[in-house]
Amino acid sequence: MYTLKSSPSATTALGATLSADKASTAFRVWAPYASSVTLMLQPDSSTAQTTFALQPDQANSAYWSAEVSGAVAGHLYQLAVQNRGGDQFDPGGLPLQRAHPCARQVTSSDPKVPALIVDPSTFTFQQPFQTPQFQDFILYQTHVGSFAGKNDGLPVATDANGSTSTFADVATKLDYIRSMNFNAVQFLPNGEYRGSEGEAYNPSNYYAPECLYGTPDQLRSLVDACHARGLAVFFDVVYNHMDSTDNVWQFDGNTNHRTDVSDATSGGGIYFSNVDTGFGRRPDHDSPDVQRFFIENAEMWFDEYHVDGLRFDSAVNFSSGGLLAIVSALISRYPDKFIYAEDNNPQYIFGQIGFRAMWDMNSPFAFARAIQNRDMNQIRSLIDRSGYPNAWSAIRYPLGSHDQIYNQWEYDDGNRVWHWDKQAAPDLRENRYFVELIGGAVVGRENWYALAQARMGWALNVAVPGTPMMFMGTEVHHYGYWNPSLDPYGDHRFDWSIAGDSTGWGMRNLVADANNVRWNNSALRSDEGPSIPHVDTTNNVLGFLRWNLEGNVILTVVNLSDNQWDDPTYGVNIGGVGDCWEEIFNSQSPQYGGWDNSGNYLANLVVQNDGCFYIRLPEWSVLIFKKQ
Repeated sequence: MYTLKSSPSATTALGATLSADKASTAFRVWAPYASSVTLMLQPDSSTAQTTFALQPDQANSAYWSAEVSGAVAGHLYQLAVQNRGGDQFDPGGLPLQRAHPCARQVTSSDPKVPALIVDPSTFTFQQPFQTPQFQDFILYQTHVGSFAGKNDGLPVATDANGSTSTFADVATKLDYIRSMNFNAVQFLPNGEYRGSEGEAYNPSNYYAPECLYGTPDQLRSLVDACHARGLAVFFDVVYNHMDSTDNVWQFDGNTNHRTDVSDATSGGGIYFSNVDTGFGRRPDHDSPDVQRFFIENAEMWFDEYHVDGLRFDSAVNFSSGGLLAIVSALISRYPDKFIYAEDNNPQYIFGQIGFRAMWDMNSPFAFARAIQNRDMNQIRSLIDRSGYPNAWSAIRYPLGSHDQIYNQWEYDDGNRVWHWDKQAAPDLRENRYFVELIGGAVVGRENWYALAQARMGWALNVAVPGTPMMFMGTEVHHYGYWNPSLDPYGDHRFDWSIAGDSTGWGMRNLVADANNVRWNNSALRSDEGPSIPHVDTTNNVLGFLRWNLEGNVILTVVNLSDNQWDDPTYGVNIGGVGDCWEEIFNSQSPQYGGWDNSGNYLANLVVQNDGCFYIRLPEWSVLIFKKQ
């Protein structure tokens, strides 16, 4: 059935690559400390394996390859890697059974379970899609495994850790996301990871989609469905840490890169450095071969899945030289793709590395402190764009990302106490959704002030310089905290029963309208400004301007206080006597959870001789005005 052909070219990609006629497959793997690498093939699990010896490249014996006719899509394959032996880092011994590190599909995180040969061309993308301009993103961040299946009638898979939704389940939710005028989805990691619990930041197989979520074609179908609805797609990639459960740990038997030179179990081998990040071991980013592994992985997401961008998790946990090499290669090849980082050092991320954009990791803390302490300087920090090369280069999320909302109530065996896994900042309560962060656990969703302040957060997010991002559930004032797994307090997935209740609808209406304000006013996506013409420290009110060169001028007024003006007597010092302004958004409008006549709808707002126009100004509000 199978016939060994000549070894493929040194330029052949890592993994299992089908030939143009789909009748054979080229296998290629990096194993520098192997004395032999054996390929084991079978058409299905009930058929005996056929073995072939891979051959080392003539130019670089660290790479092993072979092409086998008859090996086609759907067949199973794995490797037996014989360590060469002979020194303290190479113990020899029996061959190591391994899944290929670049396998496109696996059925388990277990590194000893065979992988499948995949033909990425079997899926036909139906939707031609152009990645939007970088200034034009409004992101909805979501986690595939926990976004569907709770109180929506979908029969998702359930195990001891809880329930897990699939790529196909999430595809049924895309109209919901689009209905709120988002145009991009930021998925948490979709690669195979160890177990089914957690946030998916513990990768085991970088090239294979999480098997509990679905097949490669089902992930491609999800991307295609997003594009059909005008949603760009971003994937989260975890190139910054690995651990001993990863299928590349001591892949070819080498035990170098030890944290304890006398302990062979502490050395990860060829893919690893000896730096502990706190989340796992840092990969050896300075190795050109490890760089190739990650570069080809990113290329796979772009070429085979048509994604529009990648978010690099925790850029601080890379070596700078390795990060530069990986990012430079990707940006050179994909100049129209949105490649961005989680970090808090703009000078490093933009000046040294050259990312397109960066998370503003301070934004959720700044907003929470602004609300908690009525601190206008924290609002100023959200308006500030210094250090960012473009206004859109700061990805801001004042109501929190997964990092601020994920939590777990767990038992500390050593100290014999229960505690929160994520304590957040020292001056803020433990991680949870914003309405409970501010309004209190359990009761936060019923706290009028917390609801109003959450509405302020998103309204501010669309108005400040930056790319807005919202984590799933925030748009319905979700209760509690997020966790894909069960804990002693129960099930913390997205709860669809509240998406359509009156409280949920109020915030959904606000999000949809605020997003539309951003779409309808290019000043809010412009690189011009901002400026802050109105500062009222007595009443904790601030007004800032954004504009473009075509004459679109937007003023945002933030009232960070209990003070309220029910008549149009509050003066906004803007200058330009005789200029006319129109209110286009009010976070305290009744359809969002506010009240009638709280703002200045249809009012004729003209700047008086004192340089002010006069408005009703509700407490705890964000009002947006457009210059006529």
